[in-house]
Amino acid sequence: MTLDNVRKLFERIQHDKALRDKLYKADGQAGREAALREEKLYFTDAEFEEMDDVLHVKCQTQEEAERFFEFRNWWNFLRRT
Repeated sequence: MTLDNVRKLFERIQHDKALRDKLYKADGQAGREAALREEKLYFTDAEFEEMDDVLHVKCQTQEEAERFFEFRNWWNFLRRT
């Protein structure tokens, strides 16, 4: 399910420097989509927005919430560049 791919990316991006680098270096939106498809993590912007509140609510601590907000802000910046 592609909605779950947002959660998977959130988990992987915290520890997978190679994946972060691949997404940073991707050539625009098409490049990021290709990188996500290659990693079997593809999702649409609408699916990201839908999962935003779900993932936020699942945060159990202040630290988890802060990590999530960092991820969300990073992804929002990345997808707009």
